[in-house]
Amino acid sequence: MSAGDEYHSLNSSDTTPNNQQPRSIDDFLDSAYRHGQSQIHYHSGPALTFFYILQRWQYHIVFLALGLANSGDSAEMGCTSYILSSSNFQHDILQDGNQDGGEVDFAKRGAAIASAHFGGMLVSGLLSGVLADVWGRRSTLLLGLTCNTIVGTLSAMARNATELCLLRFTCGLGLGMVISGVVTLSAEISPPSRRGRFMTLVASCYTLGFLYISLWAVIVFKGSGSGNWRLFMFVNVMPTIIAALLVTLFVPESPRFYLCRGRLREAVEISNLLAVRM
Repeated sequence: MSAGDEYHSLNSSDTTPNNQQPRSIDDFLDSAYRHGQSQIHYHSGPALTFFYILQRWQYHIVFLALGLANSGDSAEMGCTSYILSSSNFQHDILQDGNQDGGEVDFAKRGAAIASAHFGGMLVSGLLSGVLADVWGRRSTLLLGLTCNTIVGTLSAMARNATELCLLRFTCGLGLGMVISGVVTLSAEISPPSRRGRFMTLVASCYTLGFLYISLWAVIVFKGSGSGNWRLFMFVNVMPTIIAALLVTLFVPESPRFYLCRGRLREAVEISNLLAVRM
């Protein structure tokens, strides 16, 4: 695929657009990335180097958004482990009749709440790949982030175990869509020569989500488990909210998706947009 006359200079052999050989999206992105890196190294001096790196913030913020989305996924997966140990949560949700002295039902209510999102992820894992191929990687990712933003906020207001279990199952549906969108987008908009690096950076943010929620567990529950679990659930959804905003503003659709759907003009436009940002 040719990516436009303005990027013909990235071709290492031809000198006129008429002689330009068709290139794949991967070849074009790799050429654009090498061209951008050569401009940084060509302009010597810390100030100029910083200036050219700053010019490319719009490309790097794409992977920051994808990394935050990945962190939001892991935070949602890890939060139930902490709220189950909260005495206030046990009283509000797990205790029979919500009365003092009642039996705390870990075997049924606790287990159902802890595992509900895995059921949702199973269903979403089977369907989200198809959805990403039909509707788009970015759209699928945004749907998952929006779902988890709404469900995560509602989880903080759950009144009983049944409501929370249903909300956690729905959250699992969103988690599967986010995973599908993050993995596919990070692979398809990164240059092949640096694909492993970019994908590893995005994947490493999964661990940051667990660290984030662990820190807030220490702050909210104060080591005694008597903190406000509803506040904890609300704080837990913040990475997902921020990721949804960043994806909406900065992350484009995958040019490969447009190409596979026969929408060549959009594929060229997105490829050129990514090249400019590199």
